[in-house]
Amino acid sequence: MRRITAFLLCLAVLFPCVLSAFAQGEGAALTAADALHASGEKIVNAAGEEVRLRGVNLGGWLIQEDWFCPADNGKRGDHWTLETLIERFGTEKAYELYQIYWDNWITEKDFEEIAGMGFNCVRIPFWYRNFQQDDNGTWRLDQNGQKDFSLLDKAVAWCRRYGLYAILDFHGVNGCQGAQDHCGQKGTFHFLDKTEQGEKYRAQALEIWSIIAERYAGEPAVAMFDLLNEPLCDVPLQQRDYKMLNAFYDDAYRAIRAKDPTRMICMMGTWDVGKLPRPSKMGWTNVVYQLHQYNSKIDGFQARLDASKALKYNVPLYAGEFHPTAETADSKVNCTVSDILTLYETEGVNWTVWTWKGYNSWAAWADWFIYGSVEDSLIVDPTNDSFDMIADKWGQMATDGGRFYSGHLDEEALPFLPDGKEPEPSADNVFEVFFKRIVRWFKMIVELIVVQFT
Repeated sequence: MRRITAFLLCLAVLFPCVLSAFAQGEGAALTAADALHASGEKIVNAAGEEVRLRGVNLGGWLIQEDWFCPADNGKRGDHWTLETLIERFGTEKAYELYQIYWDNWITEKDFEEIAGMGFNCVRIPFWYRNFQQDDNGTWRLDQNGQKDFSLLDKAVAWCRRYGLYAILDFHGVNGCQGAQDHCGQKGTFHFLDKTEQGEKYRAQALEIWSIIAERYAGEPAVAMFDLLNEPLCDVPLQQRDYKMLNAFYDDAYRAIRAKDPTRMICMMGTWDVGKLPRPSKMGWTNVVYQLHQYNSKIDGFQARLDASKALKYNVPLYAGEFHPTAETADSKVNCTVSDILTLYETEGVNWTVWTWKGYNSWAAWADWFIYGSVEDSLIVDPTNDSFDMIADKWGQMATDGGRFYSGHLDEEALPFLPDGKEPEPSADNVFEVFFKRIVRWFKMIVELIVVQFT
């Protein structure tokens, strides 16, 4: 009898835990009532209630950057990696390898866990080669012969399921909107050229946005369209044409409005909001202006934010990326991610931290990542690794596959979430949840010892 009583008591204690484990990530699915729009300096839902976006970037998923992704392209950009694989294996096989990567770097479990931590949105960087298999605009087609947007379809569906808002970020356009590798190719920037080719690049980007706008019209899980990531980044000052940039923004705004009249549209001027025109002058409504801030001192973050607010554009501000970073070799960083988030929370700025995960030998110790690795043995050499070797390496990149550990960014970001929780990968049973963190740290220590002595 005592055993039965004890068993029943255990069930009474564990049953709520079991329910919690199953329900943690499965938040309330988003509906039409959750659709967002800009109202003055705030983002609100259909009932007019303010919704502060506090989220995380899914950097490195649909467009790779070699400093934190498992591919060594010499910082030349994902374009070089893809073209190298196409040259070696052919277009179909190259995209087969990328599909393995896309299917593993981010999975549904990641979305579930992001929601379970308390974040309410994800920024999803993508580039034109997710949809087009060459630089001439040849579309990738699905099994029905239609233009293949399945990557975004899947991400948006997962966002809706787990109560997350999606910010769709055009991170890399054909012709390159900036000169850094994170837009696809380093050292080239022809997207805004006043040439026939420049016009073709811009037309190509407008077509992609038009298709996306029509595809997700009325979709409550999509918070906004982020038109261009860091345009004119690292372009020489004398070649930065903000007039051309704002003209493209106007064209994109009108192309999107023709398909989706209610969607928030996000624009950024690198690096100041003041590079963007007054929305009322352009006839723009329901827009969000974006900041990316990388400074060594909190005073620098404050000053740029003050300058943005002084413009009185009467639009919501959104910090899509930010991090304490030395501006020069002699600069000393004297602020933290927590300091920046304290500022943003005080000033009413929406934000997404950079980024969800990173793969290299120091990622688990860095405050750049929610999850990071402590190894780099699976970084792909696109020039020499065989097809099977690349497939094997990229097939081991799932966050819960034993190679990623809780990093330091979660320690900085989670306290600013209304329902912030320590990250816990999905477990097969409730008991595993209790021991997962201990196992993760033990494995990380063992791997560090192995790395040091091999």
